[in-house]
Amino acid sequence: MSLEEDPGAEGCHIAHDLLLSFWRPFEADDDPSDEQGHYFTTVLLARPGYYDTPAQAAERLRQDAGDGPAAVRSGDR
Repeated sequence: MSLEEDPGAEGCHIAHDLLLSFWRPFEADDDPSDEQGHYFTTVLLARPGYYDTPAQAAERLRQDAGDGPAAVRSGDR
């Protein structure tokens, strides 16, 4: 597992392989008495397919419904 900072969103850290993301509105500073920025305020937990394009999502839905290319339909016999 790797946790990466999102270069496009300051304060956002993403673990792509876990479909997990943490976000805070700003980074912590060096003052330990200041709690702002030490804690994440938002967490994203996604299911597989979250990063799919529309075409990939449609293919996943076809496969989940049993209509994928490997499926044999009763009318095809």
